[in-house]
Amino acid sequence: MSTLSLTVADTALSLNINDRDNLLNQCLAAGLPVARSCRNGNCGRCDCRLEFGQVQLRNGKLVTAPATIALCISHAHSAIGLNQLPLATPPQHWRCQGLGAQQLQLPAGRQTPPNIGDKVALLFAKTVTINSVAAVDGRVISLQNHCEHIATHIQNQAGIGLLNIDSEHHGNVDLWHSIKNRQTLLWPNINQRTGLAALAAYRHGGSVGDYHLRAQTPTLNP
Repeated sequence: MSTLSLTVADTALSLNINDRDNLLNQCLAAGLPVARSCRNGNCGRCDCRLEFGQVQLRNGKLVTAPATIALCISHAHSAIGLNQLPLATPPQHWRCQGLGAQQLQLPAGRQTPPNIGDKVALLFAKTVTINSVAAVDGRVISLQNHCEHIATHIQNQAGIGLLNIDSEHHGNVDLWHSIKNRQTLLWPNINQRTGLAALAAYRHGGSVGDYHLRAQTPTLNP
């Protein structure tokens, strides 16, 4: 394993990196909140401009500057320089209407839709399902996978929460729903950032009942 360097133009940022781990993981390990979603080089969230140096992609292809690279599938092959880092923004959420088992529609207005390839959570009243965005056509969002819960919400004319999430959204927090002294676990094993975004989405949608997060209690070995 070689020790190399990563620098970002017009900043004082300089990281010692290696040629074993992908650049996204190394930036995250250094505490840099880089935007990401699919981790397969498809969604474009972690794309950036390689100003100098050479990287090797996950498939073995060598890419030499100048070029646009996805940090999640790129490994340093030399000292490298980037034009800038694509830093993450807080997760976005939308209130949608169901059109079919694999389609949602954003409300009218100026809203920036999710990107193709983004991983998303569909927030229903009694459950949460994970999907990804296959296509976007104006206000219509096509999902990668069939979701049977959408049909129920179409019949009830109920809105559906849509939340952008990262592939690495797992953690030690659970999202619960309470109504009339009955508690339901909606979304287990998520991280704090994802949980707070889900809370905001549910509350923005005016759902009945109370939504709250609980940190999981560590299991003690006997």
